[in-house]
Formats: sequence, C-alpha cells, structure tokens
Amino acid sequence: MSGTYIKSESDQGVLILTMHDPKTRNAIGLEMMAELEEELDRFESSPTLRALVLTGSDPSFCSGANVKTMNEDNESSEAKTIPDDRTPWDLLNEAWDKQSALNSRPRDLIEGVRYVPLRLHNLQKPSIAAVNGSAVGLGMGIALSCDIRFASTNAKFSEMFVRRGLIPADGSCWQLPRMIGLGKTFMLQYTGEIVSAEESLGLGIVNKITQHDQLMNETMDLAHRIASGATYSMALIKKLIHESLHTNLEESLKLAGPAQDIARQTSDHKEGVKAFVEKRKPNFTGR
Repeated sequence: MSGTYIKSESDQGVLILTMHDPKTRNAIGLEMMAELEEELDRFESSPTLRALVLTGSDPSFCSGANVKTMNEDNESSEAKTIPDDRTPWDLLNEAWDKQSALNSRPRDLIEGVRYVPLRLHNLQKPSIAAVNGSAVGLGMGIALSCDIRFASTNAKFSEMFVRRGLIPADGSCWQLPRMIGLGKTFMLQYTGEIVSAEESLGLGIVNKITQHDQLMNETMDLAHRIASGATYSMALIKKLIHESLHTNLEESLKLAGPAQDIARQTSDHKEGVKAFVEKRKPNFTGR
C-alpha cells in the first residue's frame, strides 16, 4: 500500500516507509503527514508488522518543512512587531501562561507537521531511521524521533532553524540534550551548521554508518532481528526508558516492577523459557 508521498512495503514483519517528494527533497507537508500517519496507524494495529524502517527517496532523507508554504504564510499574515519593553523570556513566559489557560489537548497545541516527531516517539513498536541523505530541520527531528538511526556516508544533519530566524519546534530541544549533552546541543542549534555522517556518529546522533549502497541492507538486517524478537517486551522497555529520563534510580526500579509483571504474562516469555530449556532458538510472536 503506497500513497503519493509515502511509499510503503513490508518484508518479514518489517514495515518500510519511504518519504517520497523528489521535487522538494522529501519536505514534509500536510499531505505527506496525513499519509504517514495513516501508515503508522496501520503499523501499530497490525499483529504481523513488528518493526518500522523510515527512510527517504534519494538523494535526501527529509529536507524539513515546506519553506514555500512558510513564505506564503508570511506574505499573507499581518505584520507584527516585537515589543521593546520586555525580554524574549518575558514574552515567552506570557505566551506559555496563555497556552496553559487554554486547557487544550496536546494535539490541538502542536500544529501541523510538528506533530510527526511526537507520533514517531510514541510508537509502541521499534523504529529505525535509515538516513540516506540530508536530514535538515524537521527532517532531523523526525530521524531523532526514531529509536535507532543508521546513516549512509551521504547523510548530513542540520538544526537549520536559526538560519531562518526560527527555533527548533520539532522536539529536538528535548531529544538532543538527552543524546549528546547541553554544550553540543547549543553548538548545533545556535549555528545551524551541517554535520557529516562521521561527525554525527562522533556526537552520538547516529548508531552506525554504512556505505550508501549498503544502508538498506544493513538496516534491514537489524530490523529483521528486532522484528523476530520479543517486541511486546520491547514496547515495555521503550516506555520504561522514556519514564526513567525523568526519575532517579529508585523510582526507575519501582516502575520496572509492574513492567516485569506484565512481561511475565506474555506468550513470548513462556516461549523464551521453553526454548532455553529445549536448547533451541525461540519463536517469538510479539504477544
């Protein structure tokens, strides 16, 4: 099942989604987002699809949000000036207070294509970004929102927002400090500089670099390994890791207890123990 902007195929329990809009180097627009969300809904509801690989049509992974649409919005909107009597943080705190007073759902407050990173982050099945080329702005945020990142030697990453007079509103202000630390995050986001695949590996942004023509082969090798594993337990692992980012060790150990109790009830746990006793490879089903 494939759409206009998202190419979709499955292989041995792995769903492969390719962002496909060559004329914009796979920039994310509302149409692409809608197709991507439809495929992610299908992925999560299918018992046979157990791991996700997200990539882009060469030569780009994703060039970010649609800048043409952004320019049209600027030209059609009324000009506003920033007041001189308050600091940037003063204005931001005022805006946050107004936002809090709305008491709205998160989906109503995260407009347009900025919702894509959160949708990927909240997937309850494993995901891998196969970064085949430039991942810029929102494109980098999308890659960061997957659980694992493999990059080809052609990959490049950039927090380009500041070069457009904007801020990283795609979740990378949350993701990057946890991956690479504060100083490196400030460097990337203050400069918007482009980093190579090799630099991104050194920073800790990607897990592995491959030759460009081997990217999908090596990514699929890992995806197949994961998809044939105990993916129900992986969902619990992912939730526990996310929660543990905000807690101390004692609280994390407390949270792990109920998760382990649930894992013990799965068919995969029973199969894993049985396979160990019988000295054979387990046949996990993700249930």
